[in-house]
Amino acid sequence: MGYACPRDGSALVSPEDSDRSTFSRLGVHHCDACSGMLLSADAALSTISQDRLHQMHESFEQDGGAEVDIDCPLCDSHMRVRKIVFTRLDGTEMDPIELDGCPTCASFWFDVGELQRVSPPENGGSNGGTEAKTLAIALEFLFHLPFAIL
Repeated sequence: MGYACPRDGSALVSPEDSDRSTFSRLGVHHCDACSGMLLSADAALSTISQDRLHQMHESFEQDGGAEVDIDCPLCDSHMRVRKIVFTRLDGTEMDPIELDGCPTCASFWFDVGELQRVSPPENGGSNGGTEAKTLAIALEFLFHLPFAIL
């Protein structure tokens, strides 16, 4: 059974069907249409990723964050939004990223624009596939940094 993008209803590409090893390792479902990414602690193959997603999920349980108008693609619960701030290796904080999280199943939706600020710039224009690959690499890097949820 496939899942649908919570933004545009397109079929999400599963981690198993992705040609990107980073997506497979992190358990990322992605939307080819909008380049959004769905992360789930249960789908992540990496223990680091699973642990980080479970830590993030704790802040969404018990009414954490404001409810948003999108349903979780995995369990259909109403997702909630919180801001997450990652700390760079030099100790400075990055700009906050809005994080849509499911209070029920430890899944998160990252819109493409939310990760663009922390990903390296592309030369020239970018298409959705290249952009999604770049953002997945940025996301994998972020999982190794300290974070705070506001």
